[in-house]
Amino acid sequence: MKGLWFSLWTVVLSLLLFSCELDGGEAGKALASGENQLYVVSWNVQTFFDAQTSGLEYAEFRGSKSIWSQQLYEHRLERLLEAIEQIDADILVLQEIENMAVMYDISNGLAGRLRGSDSYGWMCFEVEEGSSIGCGVFSRFPLGQKRVHQVDCRTNGEQPQLRPLLEVEVLLGDEENPQVMNLFACHWKSKSGGEDEAAFWQARQEMLLEWQLRRVLSGSTGTGISGTSSVGAIICGDFNRELGEFTVSGKDSGRVLLGTVEADSGWLHENTTSAGSYWYQQQWERIDHVFTVGNLEILHFEALSSGPWVQLDESGNLIPFRYALWKDEGYSDHLPVACLISY
Repeated sequence: MKGLWFSLWTVVLSLLLFSCELDGGEAGKALASGENQLYVVSWNVQTFFDAQTSGLEYAEFRGSKSIWSQQLYEHRLERLLEAIEQIDADILVLQEIENMAVMYDISNGLAGRLRGSDSYGWMCFEVEEGSSIGCGVFSRFPLGQKRVHQVDCRTNGEQPQLRPLLEVEVLLGDEENPQVMNLFACHWKSKSGGEDEAAFWQARQEMLLEWQLRRVLSGSTGTGISGTSSVGAIICGDFNRELGEFTVSGKDSGRVLLGTVEADSGWLHENTTSAGSYWYQQQWERIDHVFTVGNLEILHFEALSSGPWVQLDESGNLIPFRYALWKDEGYSDHLPVACLISY
């Protein structure tokens, strides 16, 4: 496994008043039979902590009253490895991973299961200092430069801890025709502190994303590889925002606006039949998204509702098999969302 460390380029968004700068896996893989196609899966894996106490873990994972242990961690890790193997994505984006140590545990576990072109040769990870959880990427394609972008907005009082926007370049094509795709992994502010507060900070996170997308669309790849062309960007993750809370482009009902940038939405693809990825108060929510901009086309999109990560509830609904520490069972309270993309 090649654990790549990338040079950080932290872009700080200043919004001060005096300064403003700008198994469903098998179905998806069956479709990915042509050239220039990527099968991308994004999954919030629900507070995936290791067994080492840092003091930043959520309360149920630390302290003398917690039952969390090395054995429980290994059990949970084994289930995740089985799920990742079954999902079989070309690029896997995970939210709510505690640290790089967990990424290495996943990587080492997958190395014993996957061989050759099925293995993940590249990965990266980012978490805000002092934060409990971050985002990670596993890829079968080489990864280039990593950038980390963060909102810095203190005109509205104390800023809550916000997960940074992780950007990494996926190197496609070959030596004769090098191409790069910019991947943005997002995990926006939750509504746990109230909808108004969430809306305020999500708007700032959306603005930050918009500016970076405009940079990509302008042709600035930053790879340093002569002749490299950009095919656009894919944006995915847990946005904690329902599809209906995005502005739909007036030009095309299959597109939404990320700030002022038009993006194709997986949920709005004409062949999508999935009802949602997050089951909340007996209803589906579409808060896990995959968007594309540039010369990328969404061929297929779905929330993966076939696999050990789903279960039947008392009413017969097939819902996410939420992880329950006290039962030592389950996976996540989100379904993975999968997108087949051509470039």
